[in-house]
Amino acid sequence: MRSFSHTIKKYLEMVGRKATVVKENGGEDEFFAVMEQTWKRNKTNFEDRAMKPGRVYNEYCEILCPFDINLKQYGKNDIFIIEGEKYELCRAEQVKAYGKIQFYRGIIKKIREADNSVFG
Repeated sequence: MRSFSHTIKKYLEMVGRKATVVKENGGEDEFFAVMEQTWKRNKTNFEDRAMKPGRVYNEYCEILCPFDINLKQYGKNDIFIIEGEKYELCRAEQVKAYGKIQFYRGIIKKIREADNSVFG
């Protein structure tokens, strides 16, 4: 049976964005991935909300990675950097066909940095 994992990886390198994962233990992984914001499908669930401490932003994206980048190995403290923006992994799964892993799919959430100049 034919595996499409290498073909998928080739197309991810052609159309994907460069992603770097800075691991909690200090290591880094680099690969190409395709990313799409999930709010485009259901915007009302992801609108900003005003809270007492400030605004809450729910910016989630779906990410597709090649078969040789195991998204399931990353934890909450590993930071994904894509086009200068930081994200944390919320969920990951492998996509199998013909009994082999073809690619990985996950949900990542944008990390908003606190503005230290607010109080001073």
